[in-house]
Amino acid sequence: MLLRAKIADIARIAGLSSASVSRILNGHGRYSEETAKRVKKIADEIGYYKNRSAADLASPTNNTIGVINYPAETGANDQVIRGIMEEANHNGLDVIIMMSERDDQESIGRTVQNMIERRVFGVLFLSVRPDQEIIDKLKQANIYPQEVASASDHQISYVSSNDFQIGYQATKFLINQGYHEIGFVGADISKDFIGVNRYQGYQKALAESRIKPDDRWIFEGDGKYSYESGIQAVQYFEQESIPVSAVLATSDDAALGLINGMADVGKHIPEDLAVIGIDGTQVCVRNRPQITSVTQNFRLMGQMAVDELIRPNRKITDVRQIEIPFSIEQRETTKQGLR
Repeated sequence: MLLRAKIADIARIAGLSSASVSRILNGHGRYSEETAKRVKKIADEIGYYKNRSAADLASPTNNTIGVINYPAETGANDQVIRGIMEEANHNGLDVIIMMSERDDQESIGRTVQNMIERRVFGVLFLSVRPDQEIIDKLKQANIYPQEVASASDHQISYVSSNDFQIGYQATKFLINQGYHEIGFVGADISKDFIGVNRYQGYQKALAESRIKPDDRWIFEGDGKYSYESGIQAVQYFEQESIPVSAVLATSDDAALGLINGMADVGKHIPEDLAVIGIDGTQVCVRNRPQITSVTQNFRLMGQMAVDELIRPNRKITDVRQIEIPFSIEQRETTKQGLR
């Protein structure tokens, strides 16, 4: 069994004290460039690697961000993580990513405890919904909590698009193109915070245009914004003979499921059914037909979340809401030029 090289081993070979070697390897104190080169060369030769955990425990400060993700049905969080990593690397920060269940407070609580034990200075929840007790626990541990890619009605900061406006603007877009029987597919409209807000925006747009909503237009599926929900929605609309001319799919994946489901029953997009998705991921442009979408800037959300963590004079008690603009990109699943 190979023993791990230690600072004491470097010190013995270099003829220096362990304290001097430690200062050199950590970039502290005064020492000659020649001595530093010699110490680092010895460290490389004997296979010394810095114990980051021990260093963090010994340090009065910490530069590690905790990220809590969940096994999502869509790829949007991958873009958020990309933005987080880019901004963290730019600022010399470390990132620990752990998985949890999205709305399971017991699971979230265990993951948060792991983050606290690793002495992170901030925790980013990627569309994971901690309750107020968990949020308060982090604040008591002097760790800044923040939602990313989801707003919150708790006392926690967030960086997100406005999901009410997403639902509203997407529905208005379809109405302005001449569609009036508009379905809503893929989200849980009673419990899921994002789904509830998008559905409320959808309802407002219908009401403003004096379109009487039909409960049969709503298909939640598994409520997880999944591809399978889109497939099942087509089966539901077809079997029940529900007349819908367009559908607001609450994710790009659900939109793709709708498109493929329509192909399975021999119908065409957008002639038989117009579809608009939400997120604007690469799914939209890689599919044929390309998917009209509400496009969110997930990378910017991740970057802004990190910037918020390191904002000068930030306090643990701060609760700030940062909304990231979104856009609607018309592609091939809605009729071009229809008003």
